[in-house]
Amino acid sequence: MPVEVCPPRRGFVHPASPADIVRVLTFFGPAATYGLRRIELRQRPGAGLPGFGSPVAELRAPGLVRVFEQPAPPWVLAGVLTPASRERLERAGALIAAGPDVTRVEWPDRTLHDFVLFDGLMHEIGHHAIQHAANKPRPVMRTADHERRADLYAAYTRAAWTAATA
Repeated sequence: MPVEVCPPRRGFVHPASPADIVRVLTFFGPAATYGLRRIELRQRPGAGLPGFGSPVAELRAPGLVRVFEQPAPPWVLAGVLTPASRERLERAGALIAAGPDVTRVEWPDRTLHDFVLFDGLMHEIGHHAIQHAANKPRPVMRTADHERRADLYAAYTRAAWTAATA
């Protein structure tokens, strides 16, 4: 599986390396990679430090997944996170300190690395698998259902990886 790398901008990092991506995709095998053409480590769309609504990764059908650079930790974000964003980051292992005007997000150990691999890459692989199984280049179900299924796929792969590598 080819992994192309565009260097991150100053103040940003690619928390997961091409070798990390290949290792995870190899572990999950053809069920995860069938029909996948390429993975790209890319600069985040837009400029500057975003709020948390920015993408971690995206599926560019057919068969292309882009994984975006992330701000170097700690993240200092303007305002307060939504409850859903806070829950997502905490579930991934982030430590969050919210003030009235800014939110500080710390990523201990390899939590940002794993967040990018599973909540980013494997979430998008979940979208790819759904579309590929239906033999359709576009989403085959309502957006909310597609997101829910991709989230379940990411959670399943995280749990399987953790169990196998613990």
